[in-house]
Amino acid sequence: MTEPTQTNVDTHAYAFREVMASVCTPVTVITAVSQDAPFGTTVSAFASLSVAPPMVLVALDRASDLLRVVSDTKRFGVNVLAKEQADLATNFATKGGSDKFGGVLWHPDHDVPRLPGTSGFLACDVAEFVDGGDHIVLLGNVVSVTVGQGRPLTYHGRRFGTHEPFEA
Repeated sequence: MTEPTQTNVDTHAYAFREVMASVCTPVTVITAVSQDAPFGTTVSAFASLSVAPPMVLVALDRASDLLRVVSDTKRFGVNVLAKEQADLATNFATKGGSDKFGGVLWHPDHDVPRLPGTSGFLACDVAEFVDGGDHIVLLGNVVSVTVGQGRPLTYHGRRFGTHEPFEA
Protein backbone atom coordinates (compact mmCIF):
# COMPACT_ATOMS: atom_id res chain seq x y z
CA MET A 1 0.00 0.00 0.00
CA THR A 2 1.37 3.41 -0.94
CA GLU A 3 1.22 6.57 1.12
CA PRO A 4 -1.08 9.31 -0.19
CA THR A 5 0.72 12.10 -2.02
CA GLN A 6 -0.02 15.76 -1.37
CA THR A 7 -1.69 15.91 -4.80
CA ASN A 8 -4.06 13.08 -3.82
CA VAL A 9 -4.82 14.74 -0.49
CA ASP A 10 -5.49 18.09 -2.19
CA THR A 11 -7.72 16.40 -4.80
CA HIS A 12 -9.60 14.54 -2.07
CA ALA A 13 -10.09 17.75 -0.04
CA TYR A 14 -11.33 19.60 -3.14
CA ALA A 15 -13.77 16.81 -3.99
CA PHE A 16 -14.99 16.72 -0.38
CA ARG A 17 -15.66 20.48 -0.42
CA GLU A 18 -17.53 20.14 -3.74
CA VAL A 19 -19.78 17.40 -2.40
CA MET A 20 -20.48 19.35 0.79
CA ALA A 21 -21.33 22.46 -1.27
CA SER A 22 -24.07 20.41 -2.93
CA VAL A 23 -25.75 19.77 0.44
CA CYS A 24 -28.36 22.34 1.45
CA THR A 25 -27.74 23.48 5.02
CA PRO A 26 -29.49 25.85 7.43
CA VAL A 27 -27.71 29.11 8.23
CA THR A 28 -27.43 30.00 11.90
CA VAL A 29 -25.66 32.58 14.01
CA ILE A 30 -24.33 30.96 17.17
CA THR A 31 -24.02 33.42 20.06
CA ALA A 32 -22.66 33.68 23.59
CA VAL A 33 -21.78 36.40 26.11
CA SER A 34 -18.56 37.00 28.00
CA GLN A 35 -18.31 39.79 30.57
CA ASP A 36 -21.41 41.46 29.08
CA ALA A 37 -19.83 41.48 25.59
CA PRO A 38 -21.71 39.54 22.88
CA PHE A 39 -19.91 37.11 20.58
CA GLY A 40 -21.26 35.38 17.50
CA THR A 41 -20.38 33.53 14.34
CA THR A 42 -22.20 32.17 11.29
CA VAL A 43 -22.46 28.40 11.26
CA SER A 44 -24.01 25.99 8.78
CA ALA A 45 -22.81 22.87 10.63
CA PHE A 46 -25.92 22.67 12.82
CA ALA A 47 -28.48 19.88 13.25
CA SER A 48 -31.07 18.50 15.61
CA LEU A 49 -29.76 15.56 17.62
CA SER A 50 -32.56 14.40 19.91
CA VAL A 51 -36.19 15.21 20.65
CA ALA A 52 -36.31 13.56 24.09
CA PRO A 53 -34.47 15.32 25.59
CA PRO A 54 -34.27 18.16 23.06
CA MET A 55 -30.65 18.43 21.90
CA VAL A 56 -28.74 19.98 18.98
CA LEU A 57 -25.21 19.81 17.66
CA VAL A 58 -23.11 22.69 16.39
CA ALA A 59 -19.54 22.62 15.04
CA LEU A 60 -17.19 25.52 15.84
CA ASP A 61 -13.70 26.09 14.46
CA ARG A 62 -11.06 25.28 17.08
CA ALA A 63 -9.51 28.74 16.61
CA SER A 64 -12.74 30.72 17.06
CA ASP A 65 -13.17 33.31 19.78
CA LEU A 66 -16.73 32.05 20.23
CA LEU A 67 -15.51 28.56 21.14
CA ARG A 68 -13.35 30.08 23.88
CA VAL A 69 -16.38 31.94 25.27
CA VAL A 70 -18.66 28.90 25.11
CA SER A 71 -15.95 26.79 26.78
CA ASP A 72 -16.03 29.25 29.69
CA THR A 73 -19.79 29.86 29.94
CA LYS A 74 -21.08 26.41 28.88
CA ARG A 75 -24.02 28.15 27.18
CA PHE A 76 -24.83 29.21 23.61
CA GLY A 77 -27.70 30.47 21.48
CA VAL A 78 -28.74 29.25 18.04
CA ASN A 79 -30.32 31.96 15.89
CA VAL A 80 -31.85 30.20 12.86
CA LEU A 81 -31.73 32.98 10.27
CA ALA A 82 -34.72 33.89 8.11
CA LYS A 83 -34.38 34.20 4.33
CA GLU A 84 -34.21 38.01 4.62
CA GLN A 85 -31.14 37.86 6.90
CA ALA A 86 -28.34 37.01 4.46
CA ASP A 87 -26.66 40.28 5.44
CA LEU A 88 -26.42 39.07 9.05
CA ALA A 89 -24.97 35.75 7.89
CA THR A 90 -22.28 37.60 5.93
CA ASN A 91 -21.57 39.98 8.82
CA PHE A 92 -21.12 37.20 11.38
CA ALA A 93 -19.04 35.09 8.97
CA THR A 94 -16.15 37.59 9.07
CA LYS A 95 -13.05 36.43 10.91
CA GLY A 96 -11.01 38.42 13.34
CA GLY A 97 -11.50 41.18 15.84
CA SER A 98 -14.16 43.21 14.05
CA ASP A 99 -17.18 44.17 16.13
CA LYS A 100 -19.74 41.81 14.59
CA PHE A 101 -22.49 43.18 16.85
CA GLY A 102 -21.81 46.83 15.87
CA GLY A 103 -25.17 48.19 14.70
CA VAL A 104 -26.88 44.80 15.12
CA LEU A 105 -29.98 44.68 17.31
CA TRP A 106 -30.09 41.91 19.89
CA HIS A 107 -31.35 41.18 23.38
CA PRO A 108 -30.41 38.64 26.03
CA ASP A 109 -32.51 35.48 26.20
CA HIS A 110 -31.45 32.89 28.77
CA ASP A 111 -28.11 34.71 29.07
CA VAL A 112 -27.23 34.48 25.35
CA PRO A 113 -27.75 37.01 22.51
CA ARG A 114 -30.95 36.58 20.53
CA LEU A 115 -31.29 38.30 17.15
CA PRO A 116 -34.76 39.63 16.17
CA GLY A 117 -36.64 38.39 13.10
CA THR A 118 -35.15 34.90 12.98
CA SER A 119 -36.98 31.75 11.89
CA GLY A 120 -36.28 30.34 15.33
CA PHE A 121 -34.13 30.60 18.41
CA LEU A 122 -32.73 27.98 20.78
CA ALA A 123 -30.93 28.65 24.06
CA CYS A 124 -28.66 25.74 24.96
CA ASP A 125 -26.48 24.49 27.79
CA VAL A 126 -23.42 22.51 26.68
CA ALA A 127 -23.82 18.81 27.40
CA GLU A 128 -20.49 17.81 25.86
CA PHE A 129 -17.58 18.98 23.71
CA VAL A 130 -16.59 16.40 21.07
CA ASP A 131 -13.41 16.36 18.97
CA GLY A 132 -14.23 16.89 15.31
CA GLY A 133 -10.93 17.32 13.46
CA ASP A 134 -10.35 21.04 12.90
CA HIS A 135 -13.64 21.75 14.70
CA ILE A 136 -15.16 21.03 18.10
CA VAL A 137 -18.72 19.73 18.10
CA LEU A 138 -20.93 21.16 20.81
CA LEU A 139 -23.73 18.91 21.99
CA GLY A 140 -26.33 21.23 23.47
CA ASN A 141 -29.28 20.63 25.77
CA VAL A 142 -32.05 22.97 24.60
CA VAL A 143 -33.36 24.97 27.57
CA SER A 144 -35.56 27.45 25.69
CA VAL A 145 -37.26 27.50 22.28
CA THR A 146 -38.76 30.41 20.35
CA VAL A 147 -40.55 29.68 17.09
CA GLY A 148 -40.21 32.48 14.54
CA GLN A 149 -42.03 33.22 11.32
CA GLY A 150 -41.05 32.85 7.70
CA ARG A 151 -38.79 30.66 5.66
CA PRO A 152 -35.27 29.86 6.86
CA LEU A 153 -32.10 31.04 5.17
CA THR A 154 -30.19 28.15 3.59
CA TYR A 155 -26.79 27.73 1.98
CA HIS A 156 -26.36 25.60 -1.14
CA GLY A 157 -23.84 25.71 -3.97
CA ARG A 158 -21.97 28.50 -2.14
CA ARG A 159 -25.05 30.75 -2.34
CA PHE A 160 -27.79 31.79 0.04
CA GLY A 161 -31.38 30.80 -0.68
CA THR A 162 -34.38 29.25 1.01
CA HIS A 163 -36.46 26.10 0.83
CA GLU A 164 -39.38 26.01 -1.57
CA PRO A 165 -41.78 23.07 -1.10
CA PHE A 166 -42.97 20.98 -4.05
CA GLU A 167 -46.47 21.64 -5.29
CA ALA A 168 -48.98 19.13 -3.85
